[in-house]
Amino acid sequence: MTAGMLACLSPWHAYAMTLVEAMDAASKQHPELRISEQNVEVARGQLTEQSAYAYNPELSLEPQRRRLNGGGTSNDYYIGLSQGIELGGKRGYREQSAQQGLHAAHSENELNRQQLSVGAARAFVALFFSKQLFDLRNKQSMMLQQLSQAINRQMEAGEVNQLDVNLARAAFTSALRAKMGAKHSFTLSQAQYYMALGEPGGEELANPELPRLLVDWKLPENPFDIALQSRPDFAALRLRLAQSNAKTDLAKAERIPDPTLSIMAGREAGEKLIKVAISFPIPLFNSHKGAYKRAVAKASQAKTRLEWSEKKLRLEVQAALYNHKSAMQAVTSAYQTEGPRLSPDSIRLAQTAFNAGEMDLEELVIHANQALEAQVTAMEIMKQGWLARIRLAEVLGHPEYILEGIQK
Repeated sequence: MTAGMLACLSPWHAYAMTLVEAMDAASKQHPELRISEQNVEVARGQLTEQSAYAYNPELSLEPQRRRLNGGGTSNDYYIGLSQGIELGGKRGYREQSAQQGLHAAHSENELNRQQLSVGAARAFVALFFSKQLFDLRNKQSMMLQQLSQAINRQMEAGEVNQLDVNLARAAFTSALRAKMGAKHSFTLSQAQYYMALGEPGGEELANPELPRLLVDWKLPENPFDIALQSRPDFAALRLRLAQSNAKTDLAKAERIPDPTLSIMAGREAGEKLIKVAISFPIPLFNSHKGAYKRAVAKASQAKTRLEWSEKKLRLEVQAALYNHKSAMQAVTSAYQTEGPRLSPDSIRLAQTAFNAGEMDLEELVIHANQALEAQVTAMEIMKQGWLARIRLAEVLGHPEYILEGIQK
């Protein structure tokens, strides 16, 4: 059983997925992707808006009829055209800020895609091992149930005493409780798996397929540099910093008032009028000083966030590497030492010895439980190995590393 578990070679049903398919499905069709893609569309619309000129020309028409002092009336009119003029490169700063925001939205969309892919891998691994544990606990429960029934028959024949019956019954009850706990965990992990894929639910999955984990997979060189350059969240942080700097330049430029050029042509009391004027707002009550200070503070905040994130990343990479190394060493030990001792024939041989009178009931129960618990331990080692590999790929910003370190 354990050899098969370690090799991970169980076939799926037609409706189920492999690890590769689960990661691919989550990274392409999860509903959360639509949210991040809509954020990209929002940013694209913002870029279109900010690339346009800030002021539209304004056309005014004022007809007027008045009574003259000397008698009679006059039909007058005034036609005006005014246009605001942006100074200080405001349009360029607005466009630059929106452009950086669009690039950041693309990076955040890619980050979401990676997180969904990694989350699907993690949920798949949890589902696989919870199913393995449930199958193991189910076999344990069935074996001890059969043993308890056999002891009851021997009790009726007068071959064993009540203590043996109580021991067999207690072992079966304990195994049954463990089986129910494993069933609950399997059901929960299955629901979490569907959630990771963005599905409302589906049929119960049986015999999920997980490829063999290669413990001697060669890690890439300079993992910190790889993570720093590959992680979409750091690309987004750098772009948000550039956006904040552009907003700071814009806030500074907006302290310069924009003039308005106006031209008016008209007729008044039979005379033609033409007027050209330029007007400047006076920043008497609002010089936009507060907006500039706010923009400077936000840019400083974005810079601090990026610097602190880089420091945390170095620690995350070191922790992921250490955890991965330790997990691979444990998996290697499981391959080398646990396999022979955890052969499925172990319990069968113990039962044969018990039937031949070479082993008493207590020894049989202890041997069976120890063998089964050793298999549980081996599965937990393999699970932690997979989770360490997934975490390392996540920290380095390369979900494909999960699939590179397996044997297909």
